[in-house]
Amino acid sequence: VRRTILDLDLRKQEVGRVPEAYEKLIHDVVQGESHNFVRTDEVEEGWRIFDPLIKALESPTGPDPEAYAQGSRGPIKSDDLINSTGYRRYTATGVEGFAQDDFR
Repeated sequence: VRRTILDLDLRKQEVGRVPEAYEKLIHDVVQGESHNFVRTDEVEEGWRIFDPLIKALESPTGPDPEAYAQGSRGPIKSDDLINSTGYRRYTATGVEGFAQDDFR
């Protein structure tokens, strides 16, 4: 064990490497940069919106999850929901199509 100096000045050339993600976040905290963090009011608003939904889904009267095969894209109904909104995506072949077209 040896004592070192914590120098988080990422502009210095002697660093010689790109900092890891958490190093950058710690640096932002020390510098008072908040652009990579969620504000308290945003977190509270998220919980206000989603907490009732989560409680309803987890209640005894909540819906049962749709069954689907392990390793698959998920329930076919999820593709039906996406398709019903008019959303289209590019398939594996690069052609615009429905979500499930990749697997036909």
